[in-house]
Amino acid sequence: MVTIESLALRLERVEARLALHRLVHDYCVGADHRDLQRWTSVWTTDAVWETSPDRRFVGIESICDAVQEQWRSFPIMQHATANHVVDLDGVTAKGRCDVVVLVQLPDGRWIAGGGCYEDDYRNADGTWRIAYRRVVRPFDLAPLAPANGPGEVNDIPD
Repeated sequence: MVTIESLALRLERVEARLALHRLVHDYCVGADHRDLQRWTSVWTTDAVWETSPDRRFVGIESICDAVQEQWRSFPIMQHATANHVVDLDGVTAKGRCDVVVLVQLPDGRWIAGGGCYEDDYRNADGTWRIAYRRVVRPFDLAPLAPANGPGEVNDIPD
C-alpha cells in the first residue's frame, strides 16, 4: 500500500537525483563560462579535486585557484558530461559520469580530451555539493590545426 510517508520518501529521492544532475551540469557551466560564483557553489568548503594522480587540490580556495589557472591557460573550454549515475545514501551520495572536453590553446589549436569523473557528494543544509571529484581514465588527443570558422579548409594540397 502506498502511504503519504512512502510517497514523500520517493519524492525526496527524485529531488535529490535532479539536484545532483544539476550539480554536475553547474560544474561544467561554471568552468566553461568562467563563472567563479557558480564554480564555487558546486563544492563543499573542504572539497578535494583530483585531476590526476599527481595533481590534487584540497579546499575551495585551492580548487578555485586551479580553475582560474586553467582559464588563464586556455582561451576557451567546453565540457560535456554524459552517463551520469548516482547512488544515494541519505545525506551522501556517489556518482560517476563520462566527460568530453574541448580546449582551445593560445595559438588557436584545439585539444579534445576527456575521461570519467568519480564523485562523492554531500548534502549540507539542504544543498548538494561535490565533496570529492576524481578524474579517472583521462585522455588527450593531439592538437588539431587552428580553424577560423565553418567551411575553412587548412593545409589541403593543390
